[in-house]
Amino acid sequence: MKKTLIISLALLSYILFAQSTKETKINWIPLKKAKTLAQKYDGKILIFFYKDNCEYCEKMKKETLSDPTVINIINNNFFPVKIDSRTKDTIMYNGKAYGNQQPASSGRHDWRHDFYAEVAAFERNGNSQITTPCIVLFNNKFEKIANMPGSIPKEYLPRRLKQYLK
Repeated sequence: MKKTLIISLALLSYILFAQSTKETKINWIPLKKAKTLAQKYDGKILIFFYKDNCEYCEKMKKETLSDPTVINIINNNFFPVKIDSRTKDTIMYNGKAYGNQQPASSGRHDWRHDFYAEVAAFERNGNSQITTPCIVLFNNKFEKIANMPGSIPKEYLPRRLKQYLK
C-alpha cells in the first residue's frame, strides 16, 4: 500500500512538473528588467518591434512567435522584450534619451519611435531602411549585435537565432 502511494505521488509530481515547464508562449518582460537581468546574468536581449494594424507583424506573432521551437529558443536563451515601434516611452540607449517626436496629445499615433529608428535601421541597395516587424539582439551591455528585419518564417528564425547563442 505504501509503495503504491509513493509511486502514485511520484508519478503525479512528475506529470505536474512536466506540464508546468512546458512553455506555450514567449515570456515577454519590460526593457528595464531585461537590461538588468542581461547584465546580471551575462545574457542577451531580444527585442521584437511591431506596430498595431500591421499584417506582417500579426502574421509573425501568430505563425513564428507561437511556434514551440521558437518559443523554447527565445525563452531559454534571451531576455525577450516586445516594443511597439510607435511607443511614446522614453528609452535610454548609449547614454542618450530616445523618444517619439510626435506627442501623444496630437492625437496621431503613426510616428515611429527614435530608438526603433536607430537600432532597427538596415542597409538595402545602399539605402537605410526600417521595417516592422523587426527583431534586434543586444549583448549584456545593451550593445546592438544583430538586426533581423521583416517577417521571418518559423522555419528560419531558429537557425538565425542559434548563431547568437552562447
